[in-house]
Amino acid sequence: MTMRNTTILTLLLLVFAISAAGCIDELVPVDDNPPDPDISSYELDVFVNQSANSDVVVNTTTFYLSKDSIVNVVHMLVNTTVINIVPFDDPGSNQESLTNIVIIADNANNTNATIEVFNGYSRSNSVTDIGYTISKEVIRGQKHNYLKFNETITGFVAYTMQMPGRQDFIYIPSSPSIVRFVLPENYTTGNPFIGIARPEPDELFIDNEGRDNLIWYNLEDMPKSMVVKYYPKSAPKTLLVVVIILVFGAAIIIVDYNLIRKNLKKMREDIGKSSKMDKRKKYT
Repeated sequence: MTMRNTTILTLLLLVFAISAAGCIDELVPVDDNPPDPDISSYELDVFVNQSANSDVVVNTTTFYLSKDSIVNVVHMLVNTTVINIVPFDDPGSNQESLTNIVIIADNANNTNATIEVFNGYSRSNSVTDIGYTISKEVIRGQKHNYLKFNETITGFVAYTMQMPGRQDFIYIPSSPSIVRFVLPENYTTGNPFIGIARPEPDELFIDNEGRDNLIWYNLEDMPKSMVVKYYPKSAPKTLLVVVIILVFGAAIIIVDYNLIRKNLKKMREDIGKSSKMDKRKKYT
């Protein structure tokens, strides 16, 4: 095999490997025309800590991650007047960080935060007429959005956010609550070579839709940030194939290089022998 053919073969292997690696992120086009605010866009799941053995609901934030850059956020709120939201977009951008805001709640003074009450909210087909305002502030270079209600509420609040990176989500907790990440179907996390969740979740389970759920129950001692890097379940196999291809290509180059060195060495030796023979003939 000539050096030229080896180079061409190696380039083809690299192109194939890069193409295969691209499958890990599965780029999906983003819809530039989001739908009007709609309850049906959200999953109003009444999630509670089953091990607590209590009928009382506590503040819970669920992030429904997707294959693209859209994140649906659903809060279960108890006695709340404001939500501090830290979106990861350009602080100087005029684009709205929160869209499709849906509120299904009641005045907290007249509402018991029980599972039964929240189950009733989850079945509602209409939003609640509760006023709110959104104010923005940049603190240490990071934008903060404050979703402030005109009254103290108990119930569901949902909205849609954009995240800058696909399959890589960062959340900065601003108040103690249960936090749950729901990964897209056929996606997972936990491989140290591809992506993990930090800090480590308290619980991981698969729901009825076949989606991985990551839960943190106690954020009293809140971390500065929570990071979830997720990927298709087929990604580890794809990565293994890519590594095998690269190793195979490297082996071909090394073997071919050694053969060329041996051939060059043999040529030098033959030239040296020929030169010595010519000199002997000259003096005889």
